[in-house]
Amino acid sequence: MDKGRVLLLSAGAVFVLAVVSILSLEAQGVEEAQANAAARADVVTIDDMKAFGRLELPPVTFLHDKHVAALTKAGKDCKSCHAEKDGKLVLDKFKRDKDGKKAEVKEIYHKNCIGCHTDMAKKGQKTGPQDGDCRSCHDAKSKIVSDRQPAGFTNALHFRHSESKAIPSGMKAQDGAVSKDNCDRCHHEYDKVAKKLYYAKGKEGTCRACHLDKATKDARSMSQAAHAACVNCHRSLAQKGVKEVGPVDCAGCHGKEAQEKLALKDKATIAKLPQDAKLIRRNQPELTLISIGKPVEGDKPMAMSPVPFNHKLHERNVASCRECHHKGIQACNKCHTVHGSKDGGFVTLEQAMHRATTKQSCIGCHNVKKADPKCAGCHQLMAAHQNPQTDECKKCHVQGKLAAPAEAGQMPAYWNMKPEEKAALAAQMLKARPDKADFFTTQDIPEKVVIKTLSKEYEPCEMPHRKIVLKLMENVKDNKMANVFHSDPGAVCQACHHHGQPGAKKPAKCENCHSKPFDAKTPARPGLKAAFHGQCMGCHKSMALKKPLNTNCVGCHKEKK
Repeated sequence: MDKGRVLLLSAGAVFVLAVVSILSLEAQGVEEAQANAAARADVVTIDDMKAFGRLELPPVTFLHDKHVAALTKAGKDCKSCHAEKDGKLVLDKFKRDKDGKKAEVKEIYHKNCIGCHTDMAKKGQKTGPQDGDCRSCHDAKSKIVSDRQPAGFTNALHFRHSESKAIPSGMKAQDGAVSKDNCDRCHHEYDKVAKKLYYAKGKEGTCRACHLDKATKDARSMSQAAHAACVNCHRSLAQKGVKEVGPVDCAGCHGKEAQEKLALKDKATIAKLPQDAKLIRRNQPELTLISIGKPVEGDKPMAMSPVPFNHKLHERNVASCRECHHKGIQACNKCHTVHGSKDGGFVTLEQAMHRATTKQSCIGCHNVKKADPKCAGCHQLMAAHQNPQTDECKKCHVQGKLAAPAEAGQMPAYWNMKPEEKAALAAQMLKARPDKADFFTTQDIPEKVVIKTLSKEYEPCEMPHRKIVLKLMENVKDNKMANVFHSDPGAVCQACHHHGQPGAKKPAKCENCHSKPFDAKTPARPGLKAAFHGQCMGCHKSMALKKPLNTNCVGCHKEKK
């Protein structure tokens, strides 16, 4: 009995080991196939049968643009694969406008895909898998992977659409009036009673306010809505003979090369516009105040000064409104409250504005701008500073006499102000804020600085101090954000003289803080040699300077004879 049990356990162990080995080899095969795979932007995974339960075979890797090219060559178009409904193609489904039973959906794919391939084979044309080649389509080890890039609607792209005379108005308002502009081609509201879309002028919001990542009862997913609207519109304009229309293929929006071209075109569009031009015709003030909402009853008064915000200026310097706003375009403090709320993911207003690790905060976005080579030389080492000086806070939280209504025992009640009142106050505050960079005179900047404290194997380092400072000043002058943050004399000096008194013409020497040799009692503070090399070499690398290279010792130090 015991012997039989041992044999049974041994057999079980061998079986488990075999299954694990097979699964491991299968996984290894998939990983190897993916590692050696070709990358394309038009990879579509057909797994519609998941809606009916567990898949019998692996999903199909479908190359959309490859099939479009083949159909175009044969004189066919999108209607070969997509059904029409209300004059528009149903782009999120194949040969149908809605799902039927499991067997019906399966038959639609097999009959049409295999049937098309079979017809082409009979004509002697190169084609895809035919009847019986199941694994050719249902392949778990596909050699093709997706490099599809997320596609967004940039502010400059929005401007080109809204100003285009080729894109007509397409929807009536609830009262039957036809819009004079073309905003209604994309922006709409859903009437749940009448179960139809209508245009609500003045209430235009972002697509993602209703169209989420996944479809809901009342709205399609963002992907479904975007493809239905954009591709159908581009296609209809092309049929009308419009010369320059948007793409109808995957790579045209989601390919790396296409997005690089779009970025260049966006930049050219903005450069041609006058300074007072608006990119977005939105129902928002050009100027407003970022402030806290009305405090909860029982809370202590808040002493935060509001931040004047220039919408027009920012929309020209970010890709899209989503750089700051998430789903809708409501005020930040609607979701991000002082204490945090569920709607704002419990991210407080202070965190939403100041968190350096996210691009959607003010400081996070500004840090991205600092990564530009013109700025990075100074800021790449300053990023580690945890507590900025109070004067830096005042660059955004502008102080001064604020003409705002106040409630007893509370700070000025900005939440009670009308949009036009906030705009007027913001204009007043911005006008009072220094926005021009201020520097020391050329005579106050030492022409050369000789560093001889550590000279041993090399001659003392003679640094062209004035030349370097003047170059940094030149990098600042054409940048509006940099001008605001460098409006104090000596601000540009803080990158190197980071513990000196701001505005001091004669900053403290480096050896006052950085000891020679390294002091183990202050491990967070590099020794003098490391401080010099870290600062100078780090700056050269961040600014991508080719001469002198940060690894070329004799580029800075002459060898002793």
